[in-house]
Amino acid sequence: MLRTRKIQLYVLLTLLAFSIFTVPAQANSDVNVQLTGAGGAEYGLGANYAYGEYLMPYYLTINGSLPIAVTCDDYLHTVSVGEQWTAAVSTFSNLSQTRWGTADATQYHEAVWIASQINSHSSLSDITGAQFAIWKLFTAGTPDVPGESTWMTAAATAATHSYYGMNFANWEILTPVNPLSPQEYFFQIPEPSIYLDLAFGLLAFVAIRTVQRRREGATLN
Repeated sequence: MLRTRKIQLYVLLTLLAFSIFTVPAQANSDVNVQLTGAGGAEYGLGANYAYGEYLMPYYLTINGSLPIAVTCDDYLHTVSVGEQWTAAVSTFSNLSQTRWGTADATQYHEAVWIASQINSHSSLSDITGAQFAIWKLFTAGTPDVPGESTWMTAAATAATHSYYGMNFANWEILTPVNPLSPQEYFFQIPEPSIYLDLAFGLLAFVAIRTVQRRREGATLN
């Protein structure tokens, strides 16, 4: 049993290390992307859906990595769960390869700021307004929905305040290499400290369970 737990821990830590060192290293390169979930739906957990559209977050893998949560900024193109394509990875230091280009640098900043305001406790109405606002930043023909204009006003205000000190260095944009291919997405690179905290948590859990099982074995003997 102990050997089995050690193997399981090794596998988990390997996956964590893979995520830490591969996702940030992909900037300014082409990667293989696969959409694994839409509208918050992953592994059958349900979805955020409003006005005929799935809403953020979407989930995808990069070069076979663990699924990560991303936000869609592209209302003009479509994509299906399970679809794969090649995407260019851009950072905010160089937006020249993105779908909308450097001319829309302000829109990209505002879109990321809006997305950063959404979390697991956000209401469906807030998520809906935020998602449609992000789409409208880049596509004027995006349908109007309740709450959308509020988010756009808030983003414009944030821009005048330098986005309240928000750090854009840890955000990346995935743009299909084929302009006729699927949607564009952006995401926040997870901080390494998050993975390290999880790794230490796993180590502590295994250590506690090992001690408990040894005590149980000693009691039985």
